Amino acid sequence: MELHGDLHSFPLSQLIQTLDNTQRSGKLDLKGHLGEFAIFFQNGRVIHAQSPYSSGLSAFYDAFLERDGTFNFLSSVIMPPRRINATTASLLIEANRLVNDPGSPGMDLEPSQLIVSMSEELSDDPIELEPDEFMLLQTAGEPKTLDRVLRESEFGCFRVWTALSGLTAKKMITLSKTEG
Repeated sequence: MELHGDLHSFPLSQLIQTLDNTQRSGKLDLKGHLGEFAIFFQNGRVIHAQSPYSSGLSAFYDAFLERDGTFNFLSSVIMPPRRINATTASLLIEANRLVNDPGSPGMDLEPSQLIVSMSEELSDDPIELEPDEFMLLQTAGEPKTLDRVLRESEFGCFRVWTALSGLTAKKMITLSKTEG
């Protein structure tokens, strides 16, 4: 079964439900402003996902940030090992929650257009860090694009954005748009 189109006309959640209902096996390729994603299906169930920044569940959820990209489903592919074991319904519920959460990523910009920098003035007061915030701070130094932060961390967009939002609220980093 070959299937292709655009995500604006056929939203990703509908597409995944269709592949689940028809028990299709293959790879769903997505292309959008964040890059290229792949979601693998075996008998309609999602078994693995890859994104430019992560793999597994993080990549699956990050694919939902693409709303205006294109898709292509291919049946004849070599399947990767199963990395996702959740039901389609639970995956879609969590993806919907993440995308509609008020603190979810503002990924309307290209990740290469957002600069992450250490704050110039740090507080002397003790600050409690979440594990992901700590991990991101360990690699902080010179200003980096969000794209580079995503590639280096391999957390996926939602986890990185949550950590960056926390670090911004704690005034430890700043976010700015690139010139041009």
